[in-house]
Amino acid sequence: MKSVNVRDIRNSFNKILDNKEEVIVLKRGKPVARIKPFSQADLVRYYLEKAQEVSAEMGIDEKKGRSLLEKVRKELIDEGRY
Repeated sequence: MKSVNVRDIRNSFNKILDNKEEVIVLKRGKPVARIKPFSQADLVRYYLEKAQEVSAEMGIDEKKGRSLLEKVRKELIDEGRY
């Protein structure tokens, strides 16, 4: 696992991200943060959390959410995309 200091993060953040590897960020020689690539599971978890937030904002409860999900699933099946 690679470690970089805060100055390196500021100066070459894009390059560090492009390497797609886990990096420990050091401030004055002490670890303060970790940057790691998203896994497929992280990505799914992120989108599920966002969907829950938006559903709550729209006033969609679990029952209505399941009904909408089933409707979309049926449409995808009918279109041959599921």
